[in-house]
Order: sequence, then C-alpha cells, then structure tokens
Amino acid sequence: MSAILRLFVFLLGTLVAWAQPLPGDCRQLVLVVSKDWNTSTAGLQRYERKAERWTPVGTAIPVVLGRTGLAWGLGEAPAPLTGPQKKEGDNRAPAGVYKITQLWLRKGIAPPPPGGFPAQRIQSDTIGVDDPQSRYYNRILRTSQVQDQDWDSWEKMDISDYDRVLVVSHNLEQPTPGRGSCIFIHRWETSTRPTSGCTAMDQKNLIRLIDWLKPGANPRLVQLPKAEASAWRESQGIPASTK
Repeated sequence: MSAILRLFVFLLGTLVAWAQPLPGDCRQLVLVVSKDWNTSTAGLQRYERKAERWTPVGTAIPVVLGRTGLAWGLGEAPAPLTGPQKKEGDNRAPAGVYKITQLWLRKGIAPPPPGGFPAQRIQSDTIGVDDPQSRYYNRILRTSQVQDQDWDSWEKMDISDYDRVLVVSHNLEQPTPGRGSCIFIHRWETSTRPTSGCTAMDQKNLIRLIDWLKPGANPRLVQLPKAEASAWRESQGIPASTK
C-alpha cells in the first residue's frame, strides 16, 4: 500500500469514527451549522429523538460564533486532521460533538422549570480560568475559595452577557493546556458582534433553549461548518435544513 493510499485510509477512518451515531440515551440535540470555517455567524436548530428518529423543534435561529469562525475542539469524537485545530486565544468556537454540562445564573435570574438544569449562581468573584499554565485551567471557581491562586489570566463571570450561561464540555475532562477554555452558550451583545469563542444568541432564544434542555435527556451540542456537516448528518438521519 502506497504512503498516499495509507494516508487516505487513515483520514477516511478518522472521518467515519468521528461521524459515529450519538449515544442512544441522547434525546436532545442542539445543531449549529456555519457557512465555512472562517464565518462567525451560523444557524441553530433544536432536535428531539422520538421513536429513534430526530424531529426538529421550533425553527432555526441565528447565532454568532467566535470572531474568526470555528476550529476542531476536544470533545466526544476524534477531530479529523483536516481543518483548523482549536487553540487558546484563536477566537474560534469549537467544532465537534459536546455535552452541555452546567447552567450558571447571575443573581436575580430565575431558574428553568422543573426538570431543567440545576442552576449554579454566579457571584461577584466567580471567574473562568483561561491561563494554560494554571492547575485550574478551564475551570469556573470563586477566587475567595482558592488559597493557592496560580493564574495570570481569567474571565470575569459576573457580567451582563453571562446572565445565563450553559457550559460546553470542550477540553473539560482532562484539560489540555493551550487547547482552549471557558466555552459557553450565552446571550449575544448584538447580532453583528461575534464572541471570543462561545456561541451566543438573543436573550429570548437563549431562555427558550435553557427551558427546553433537560439533563435527563443527555443533550449534545454539535457545531460544524456546512461542508463537514453532510457526512455527520447522514449518519444521524438529521435533515440538512439548518439555515
């Protein structure tokens, strides 16, 4: 087998492995599709799995991504070698398959209805650590509760954009330094202002999304450029209708 053929077989195997079906107990899906790797706007469509078929919920809504687009992140599926790879400070949102793990709310914000994500409260000293050299890299914590503070860079969480924050499981399990941190779904400032790497939308749609999500449904977020979404959608039986 020639070197070129071996490389092709490896790349094909990586793509097939990446496009594997979602876990059977995943009953909710948030699918985000952009025009290409470098576009900072996208469409978001919710889906529910019923009788082993994915059914769209509501209509597609506009979202903004990182100001330089998307890049393969560290999630539940191995990232193909083709396409940009997510790095700290690249201003790209992570492409791939991710769990939605936590909900954080600022003071005075009502929690979701019963059955929704348990709400954790953002305090005045709550931060997200984005210093790759810190032992607390990619963690949300309160500075008043940490004695051995070793970070030089962090993100303040007690801000208006973070009234409601869903945490995305990019690089969370065993954080790899420098591969990106503090990836959230939150409210946008405006429809024309992208983020530093999060996925953001208007407040009305964010509340609707939070109220719909159920931890018991084991929801996933999938973010992809349009071209890369085709094979994945085919493996999942999901219509290619996200705008």
